[in-house]
Amino acid sequence: MSYFLTFDIGTTSLKAVLFDSDLNIAGQAKQEYETLYPRLGWAEHEASYWRAAMGTCIQELLHGCALKASQIAGIGIAGMSSMLLPVDANGTPLRPGLIWLDRRAQRQSDYIKENFENRQIEINGNRSDPSNFGPKAMWLRDNEPEIYAKAAYLLHCNAYLVHQLTGEFTMDRSQAGLSQICDGTTGEYSEELIDLCGLDASKLPAIVEPSAVAGYVTKAAAEEFGLTEGTPVIAGAMDNVAATVGLGLQNEGDAYIAAGTVINAGLLTKTPFESEGAKLGDALIYHSGVPGYWLVNGGVDYGGAGMLWFRNLLENTSFEELCKLADETAPAEHPMIFLPYMTGQRAPHWNDSLSGLMLGISPDSKRAHLARSFMESAAMGSRHVFSKLTNNIPTRATLTGGITNNPRWSAMFAEASGIELDIPTQAELGNLGLAVLIATAIGKFDNVKEGMNSLSAPQTLKPGTKTRSYYSDLFALFIKTYEDNLETMAGLTALRKNYEEV
Repeated sequence: MSYFLTFDIGTTSLKAVLFDSDLNIAGQAKQEYETLYPRLGWAEHEASYWRAAMGTCIQELLHGCALKASQIAGIGIAGMSSMLLPVDANGTPLRPGLIWLDRRAQRQSDYIKENFENRQIEINGNRSDPSNFGPKAMWLRDNEPEIYAKAAYLLHCNAYLVHQLTGEFTMDRSQAGLSQICDGTTGEYSEELIDLCGLDASKLPAIVEPSAVAGYVTKAAAEEFGLTEGTPVIAGAMDNVAATVGLGLQNEGDAYIAAGTVINAGLLTKTPFESEGAKLGDALIYHSGVPGYWLVNGGVDYGGAGMLWFRNLLENTSFEELCKLADETAPAEHPMIFLPYMTGQRAPHWNDSLSGLMLGISPDSKRAHLARSFMESAAMGSRHVFSKLTNNIPTRATLTGGITNNPRWSAMFAEASGIELDIPTQAELGNLGLAVLIATAIGKFDNVKEGMNSLSAPQTLKPGTKTRSYYSDLFALFIKTYEDNLETMAGLTALRKNYEEV
């Protein structure tokens, strides 16, 4: 039997999963590493962390599964976005990589906003943000000119490992959107945006479709990592894009909610620049793993974390106990609203002044009522994202993330969102998506959609008919609370800044 070897480069660890040709998990390995914070607002990884983690995981899987390297039919790598790693002509890193958490390029991002924001959005579809590839490249040019000059290529993390295995320099098309220097429609580089940013186009690698073979394992890489020379390696994808392939999103309007500490919610579409809800620039837009489709999405940056914050505040109360108490409380027993925007918001709200806000507290408020409100807020926040992305909130979506580990919260999420939720039976969806892309690249499937159709059927949670009207009314109050208090939240943020030394 042949196997597909997949790697997902995350913020705290690299996850490796080996799949057999029927897309069943044959083995798993994981290696954690450190995130460096050299200054406030800076966040870096040494590229050697990813390389070492990949090597260790390969050996664990080969030995643990009693597998011959020749049985691996293809390799795929997904990675966090956006990030930037400068390398020389041999692919040797010239400094640590600036990961997605890094905000040092604020001045460069502001320059884009002040000088050509409208054109940036017209071409690329995304607002400028310090975390994105383009502003980071500008920061490197402005602040470390010697390294910028020496750099032969500027890479994403998955592209770095692709090069380590194949010797090829690439950028997968799913990374093009948040690069800020690509045409959002074609996924190719925009000469105009590159010129406006003042970047050297020769330092940008070739753009390759996620499911395309980027290269083949070299003799040197085969000897170092214990692989077989000539094994195909696909270009791979942004982690979120790989996960949506693993979810099976393949049709216009297919929706997903990745609900954990942070919530990401989005839709698959053929017309990314023609959203009927949000204006262009509100959402994050990038190519999906299915050619001809894009993901339009946004998030709740402190989505599921509000409940964890509440648990930690109570100290001696367990998470499970709170969920049980909330579940045993009737939805309308004590209506409350919590705005889960405790850390400000990126897409689609783009407001750093937002904060958490709770209404409805009275002397008879109990822990159970507050816990229910925190749990409901994750669903309300997701519903809010969809309302900004499109005028028609989806009636069905796929739900993943840490919330699905708690059946009580999952059921409440379905009720409060008013959305029928499909919950995948497989974990490690990013790696699963990569396996589908690999299988497509080597010809097992004619296209990515065919590969998705072979995935296991999900479990389904349906919102109750009795609570539908209640949660619709509660959501209307949620939106009104948000809109009526924007000025107050901005005022509180200003007050903190004005009197922070008092």
